[in-house]
Amino acid sequence: MALYVFLVNNPIVTSEIVTKEHVFIQLHQLLSDGKLFHGHGVIDAEDEAMMIMMTVFHQSVEEILSSGSSPVAVLERKKAIEFAQQRIATCQPMAYVLGVVNFAGLAFIIDNRALVPRSPIAELILNKFKNIIEIEKVDTALDLCTGSGCIGISVAKYFQEIQCDIADISSEALSLATDNIKKQNVKISVIKSDLFQNVVKSYDLIISNPPYVSNDEYNELPFEYKCEPKLGLVAEQDGLKIPVQIMQDAPRYLTESGTLILEVGYSDELLDSVFPQIPFQWIEFSNGGQGVCVFTRKILLEYQHYFKEFLESD
Repeated sequence: MALYVFLVNNPIVTSEIVTKEHVFIQLHQLLSDGKLFHGHGVIDAEDEAMMIMMTVFHQSVEEILSSGSSPVAVLERKKAIEFAQQRIATCQPMAYVLGVVNFAGLAFIIDNRALVPRSPIAELILNKFKNIIEIEKVDTALDLCTGSGCIGISVAKYFQEIQCDIADISSEALSLATDNIKKQNVKISVIKSDLFQNVVKSYDLIISNPPYVSNDEYNELPFEYKCEPKLGLVAEQDGLKIPVQIMQDAPRYLTESGTLILEVGYSDELLDSVFPQIPFQWIEFSNGGQGVCVFTRKILLEYQHYFKEFLESD
């Protein structure tokens, strides 16, 4: 989010009337606590303050920005401050504190059953996968390692002609995803599966944001990440085992002209170095984010022996 200039530059004014500007500034000051890490889909304390404002006032960023001088009820201010105090006391990601998070313009229920949604794939969805795939030719899609269900549900919501399935190894994550399916009122099949183990059909599009953090990296992460399920973060072989397994297995579950969109985040450089023979097609994002690559089924088949060799080296 951008800097909220019209709020941040104003001092807190002592008066009988408390406005949204005053509440925002107070939240920003509280959340600037040095022990907090801001990184779960947000940049800094200002973003987290705005998340609270959006939740308490049930408004978009634009609506809040345009009504900064509006008076705030005592209970609204109290609720906002309580959210900030809970964030500080627990160091839980703000999304867990609020119980809701925005992804691709949609509100999702979120708690520690799944990772906080923060994938740049949201930008691809909102841009209708422009210059990536011809989305109008996609009839079936699978969101593998779905977690909260945010990617698959967003695809189903925005492209209602596509038959979407979601899959995850975690029963807890799928329970949360089911709650979000109901919230967004979409038709999606839910599959409990260790990667492709229980997947029985082929898809025009497979999207996956799987675990790709190494054990060593996980141990160095800020406390907020330790609040998330480790199952959704960590993979063996320096974080690459699960992503490479997906690249190896995906051709069996893609249609002839199918496409795999795979996220590996900051492990993109490692993947490039491990497979120098493979010309990875990395997507550039306008709103931040990295490490999302695209493969056709044909390309994946071409490099199968490299994937197999890597997995057997474990």
